[in-house]
Amino acid sequence: MDFGMFVRLSRREMRGGLKGVWTFLGCLALGVAAIAAVGSLAAAFRSAVEGQAALITGGDVAVSQSHTPLAPQELAVLKGLGRVSEVMEMRAMASRLEGEPRRTLASLKAVDEAYPLRGEAVLSTGELLGSALALRDGLYGVVVHPDLLARLGLKVGDRMAVGDAEFQVRATILQEPDRAFRLLAFGPRAVISSKGMEATGLLLPGSLVRYEYRLLLPDAPGAASDPDLAAARLKAELKDPGVRIRTASEVSPTVGDGFRRLAGLMSLVGLSALLLGGLGVFEAVAGYLDSKTATIATFKAIGASSRTVFWIFFPQIMLLACAGVLAGVAVGALAGLLAGPLLADVLPVAPVSGVYPKALGLAALFGLLTAVACSVPPLSSRTRVGAMSLFRGYTDPRRPRPGRAALAVSAACGLALALLVLATSPNRLLGWGFLGSVAACAVAFRALAWVMSVAARAVPLPSDPRAALAIRGFSRPGNPSGSVVACLGLGLTVLAAVSLSDANFQYAMRSELPEQAPSFFFLDVQPYQIDEFTSLVSSVPGVERVEKAPSLRGRIVSVKGVPVDQLAVAENVTWAVRGDRSLTWAREMPHGAKLEAGKWWPQDYSGPPLVSMDAEVAQGLGLKVGDRLTVSVYGREIELTVSSLRRIRWLSLALNHVFVLSPGVIEDQPMTYLATAYVSPTAPEAAEEVYRRVGARFGNVSVQRVDEALADVGNLAEQIAVAVRASAVVTLLAGLLVLAQSLRASMGRRIYEAVIYKVCGATRADIMAVMLGEYGLAGLAAGLAALILGAGLSWFFVTQTMQTSWGFFAAPVALTLGLGIALTLGMAMRSLWRMLSSKAWPHLRNE
Repeated sequence: MDFGMFVRLSRREMRGGLKGVWTFLGCLALGVAAIAAVGSLAAAFRSAVEGQAALITGGDVAVSQSHTPLAPQELAVLKGLGRVSEVMEMRAMASRLEGEPRRTLASLKAVDEAYPLRGEAVLSTGELLGSALALRDGLYGVVVHPDLLARLGLKVGDRMAVGDAEFQVRATILQEPDRAFRLLAFGPRAVISSKGMEATGLLLPGSLVRYEYRLLLPDAPGAASDPDLAAARLKAELKDPGVRIRTASEVSPTVGDGFRRLAGLMSLVGLSALLLGGLGVFEAVAGYLDSKTATIATFKAIGASSRTVFWIFFPQIMLLACAGVLAGVAVGALAGLLAGPLLADVLPVAPVSGVYPKALGLAALFGLLTAVACSVPPLSSRTRVGAMSLFRGYTDPRRPRPGRAALAVSAACGLALALLVLATSPNRLLGWGFLGSVAACAVAFRALAWVMSVAARAVPLPSDPRAALAIRGFSRPGNPSGSVVACLGLGLTVLAAVSLSDANFQYAMRSELPEQAPSFFFLDVQPYQIDEFTSLVSSVPGVERVEKAPSLRGRIVSVKGVPVDQLAVAENVTWAVRGDRSLTWAREMPHGAKLEAGKWWPQDYSGPPLVSMDAEVAQGLGLKVGDRLTVSVYGREIELTVSSLRRIRWLSLALNHVFVLSPGVIEDQPMTYLATAYVSPTAPEAAEEVYRRVGARFGNVSVQRVDEALADVGNLAEQIAVAVRASAVVTLLAGLLVLAQSLRASMGRRIYEAVIYKVCGATRADIMAVMLGEYGLAGLAAGLAALILGAGLSWFFVTQTMQTSWGFFAAPVALTLGLGIALTLGMAMRSLWRMLSSKAWPHLRNE
């Protein structure tokens, strides 16, 4: 095989121009750009997290536990290794002292004089943090997030109260060096000194306080500066299993975990656009080769084989593929370079701008595999057409099948793409789900095209000949149903699924949840206060009921005898073994709970320790009724036997605990109470009265208004929905490019059909009505198919993931169907008008 000859012929052939390949380039560039951009942004963020891991951690090693500080001898072990800074975090109520009374929930952080060990806290006044928090004129200082000032109506220099202490606002926080990455923060940040925290009177037994100790090792070569060795020593000497010890390298994956999952999901969206663009590659290659009919016929007439013709055109296609891939990679590289300046104020850690070859190379590999998989079959098919049929000036729309070798190459590339998706997906389940969804959509759209073809032959024809011809058009070879449904179906499916899910979520947030959810959550109610608290809240007219539950923090140590750090945990429940979890105990089953397995213990139970667990968490940990797990509470390990599994509806916002223990296990431990209050919707003034009375009587109790929390969740959900809709638009744009190419190729074949209509006396309006009717029905079918598939995906997400009721809303339905019809008709009209503007006689003469 003389490849040099093929290259020379290919180069000479390209001198005639590359008309009709812009869709080919656009489809590849769009998909590759999406994957490369997301990959570059993810790499930029990951690089920043890894580079600033010690800054985010606050030191080289972080030691933490809930409720109580480290014992003096334990703290001495830390100080023997290096410099130590102590930080306390909790939620508390902040209130204005002057003017109209205002209170709001704040995320309170207390720091010592050594804080921060790494980085710098930047304040609006330029003052040093230690100076700003110091005692002046009898008042400790506080620095706050600007949102807290807005909620309380304060300004720098004003006074505010936290617990039993008064503080002066000294500055706002511009930069917090160890700020954690959280999607939702319950209350804006307020930072005070450790001595100021003691003055608040909030450090009560059982209060939900998180004690963090940051260790900075000596900056010297040797074992003394090795964080891993220091962490190993601490784990050996601090025997309490409730103490969590992490190095900076262990913290960075946790911080970037949410962003990694989001980036993986967005990469799959880009891959959807690329795979859909594969159809455009198929159509563009077919159209390009159709325009080379005379050239192919000439090669065949002088004795060239199909294989020879294939290798003449294959280098051209690959050269174009490389150009499209390089264009997409360039966009991805630009995204990596602009990541830092554009996202520095959006993300807690400013991404590191740069070019990330691994992300770009992965995107290029996706693009090249897609190009080969989707271009080889049409190239093989077009080169297998006989010379005589090509010289007639037109070809049968039923093209020859590609050769076996071409199909094998395409299948191998498809398999490589699937394996690459699984290898790069943030979790295996998501990767398999994506592949399954793509396969299901392909089968569904193909089946719909076949059903439309069969139905067109079977349905009674209307009396109007134009409508009859439009319907019968679906049964002819090369009808538009398959291409239109495939091109628009995927993008419309994503759009329908997102729109219906968002409509259901917003309905639940605005209608269902406010009706069934409590009006308030109350935190850190002390045991000696609970009876008075319940009586006070219940006495407010309009309060329907008050629910309460004891609560303290505990940590899972082992499951069925296997330590947690050696346990294979399902990714959806890793949060359950990462840090502390809230525990409670009860004699009676919680209100609204439903058992899926096992049974509840008797009210007078006094036997071995039992636990009732959330069914999803139990499944993720590999637990069933009768299995055992060990939890650590205040340094005491307790072995529990699983007695029942409950299905928890988290969106009900009721008092739900993953772990409910039997009586006689933890009652003697220091704890506080969680409580909720349900206020009648017809008595809105009762909510304000509850808020006022609790604030006036119980300064240590933190109050979370559920309507404010729902508003925050709704805003976050809306932002996510906007991002996903934008992703759907990218997929839809790829579909439009493919549809444009498909219509261009189709019009080239249907021009003879239009000529026959004209010869038979049909006007331009008649021909437009017939063909637009055919394409309009195809667009309607694409919209219906997308609506059914999208509704199914939405139903599964809403009922199984959100665990709420699902409804059918008219707006997303109208949007999906309207877009399907409008886009198809708009693009078809543009192509038809150009086709019908040509004269009939050149085609009758085969010129």
